[in-house]
Amino acid sequence: SEGRDNMTYAARETVNAFTPTFQFPVGTAQEREPAKEFQRAFMYGQSAPLWALSTKTKRYKVSRPIKVHIYAEGNLFFAENETLVVVGAGNSVSEAMEELSQHIIHFYQYYKKLSTDKIMGDAVRLKKIYETLFIEQG
Repeated sequence: SEGRDNMTYAARETVNAFTPTFQFPVGTAQEREPAKEFQRAFMYGQSAPLWALSTKTKRYKVSRPIKVHIYAEGNLFFAENETLVVVGAGNSVSEAMEELSQHIIHFYQYYKKLSTDKIMGDAVRLKKIYETLFIEQG
């Protein structure tokens, strides 16, 4: 029994995560600065899926997620989708996302009204995307 306990102890000692030279980066709430960490993360950009958009009167659910690239420059946040060629900006991530959503809904309504024979170039691609991207809900 004593030999088995020594083997268990020896096995535990070889795990790098538990040695004094490799400690877990654990801190308390007072030691962490979430606002600075959050700001720093967005300086380099993050991506997130957008599954639904809303106006005051209508909700739009997407048939597949819209990939949104979120990043900060200076004091502004940006939310961008390269496929739809739209960008929203604001003083916060939520403001940037709100503006992006407004632009996407605007262009959805715009392309929905356009006749295919009156568009060319990238507008043809965008019209096809917008026609299949949204499921309108009340």
